[in-house]
Amino acid sequence: MNATQQHLLDTYRAARRAETAPPAPGAHTVRTLRDLLRWRRSRTAVPEQAPRTAPAVRTGPLHHHAEPAES
Repeated sequence: MNATQQHLLDTYRAARRAETAPPAPGAHTVRTLRDLLRWRRSRTAVPEQAPRTAPAVRTGPLHHHAEPAES
């Protein structure tokens, strides 16, 4: 059974029970996608804060390169 057939069956059942008909398939697709994109943009705009921890203690040199030769 595809979405259209299911919608027709649900509409028939709702009419028999004197209930409101369900929305047609795809009726809210654009709004749902827009809401998802808005949510996703809001999540990337405000990054989560890193947990507060003590800074790591460095015991070695910061750069591992050869010392410049004196001339």
